[in-house]
Amino acid sequence: MNRAFELALLGKPKIRSNPAVGCVIIHNDTIIGEGYHRDFGGPHAEVNAILSVQSGDMYKLMEATIYVTLEPCSYIGKTPSCANHLIENGVKHVVIGCLDPNPKVRGRGIQMMREQGVNVEVLRYAQTNANLNPGFYSSMLHDRPYVTLKWAQSSDGFIGQKGQGSMPISGQKGRHFTHTWRSEHHAILVGSNTVFEDNPRLDVRLVEGESPQVIVLDRRGRLTGNEMIFSLGKEVWIFSYQIKEIEHHRWFTVDPSKPLIPKVFETMLAHEMNTLFVEGGRQIHQAFLEGPMWWDELRYFTSREKLGQGIDAPAIPADCTPYIREDIGDDEMVILRSKQTWQNFISL
Repeated sequence: MNRAFELALLGKPKIRSNPAVGCVIIHNDTIIGEGYHRDFGGPHAEVNAILSVQSGDMYKLMEATIYVTLEPCSYIGKTPSCANHLIENGVKHVVIGCLDPNPKVRGRGIQMMREQGVNVEVLRYAQTNANLNPGFYSSMLHDRPYVTLKWAQSSDGFIGQKGQGSMPISGQKGRHFTHTWRSEHHAILVGSNTVFEDNPRLDVRLVEGESPQVIVLDRRGRLTGNEMIFSLGKEVWIFSYQIKEIEHHRWFTVDPSKPLIPKVFETMLAHEMNTLFVEGGRQIHQAFLEGPMWWDELRYFTSREKLGQGIDAPAIPADCTPYIREDIGDDEMVILRSKQTWQNFISL
């Protein structure tokens, strides 16, 4: 199963909103096939694993054990049912990491195989699967993207000083982590205040990887189209209560009686995006933290330097459990997770 998870990780860059899944086929303690989900909308891990089996070894499938990180799907979507594919190929023993959080699949793939005489074992790898696929889990269980809030703060608890523009607080290693995290998320969000104060690029430069979709919350419709983010050749999404247009970019006007954030969630899921990285200022972070379960993870750097005064760092909510705390160069990196979110994830 560990090998199956290693394979699953290889597919992460190209599978969009699909879960990363790996599969290994064992016969008499020998791997005769393995595969993973490589591309969004393409064949799943089980199909690729069976395709990798040599033609002269296909008869061994009836005696082999299939290890797959996540429950095989039971319905026809962009691809055929994987559970049915295993049945049709004569597989008799399947070991799965955990149940699929997708309500269309959960338990049904197992039932389908057992009804056809397949011996199915279910292990307890929900935590591992959720760590690998937090966006997929969130979209299936919470009907919204997985939301990570990130900021950097001084040792005396400030994230900047109003009117001073962009103030580098974290060190070079912290900035390198930030660009890696950006590359791992489908979208990045800030508020219009951050755009005016910092004039950021919000792209990926310090590491290899694809830049996320840029999203700006601009309640009052103040953006002009002359800001840095509009000059980088990539469409920006703006969510506002005002009716407006910026050429070559998308302006979403929201009913003023409704909050902007749920509309962001809805739009992202409609575009197969399920991970959101929030780098806004205190006001934006507090909007997510104070919403009805609108956040899942907090990541922040604390420098050794003091600012003396300035904008307070976001307030840490009570619903937090420590995940990582370590020194990164001259900074301390802390990652906290929502207890409620992760209890839901690992309960499967």
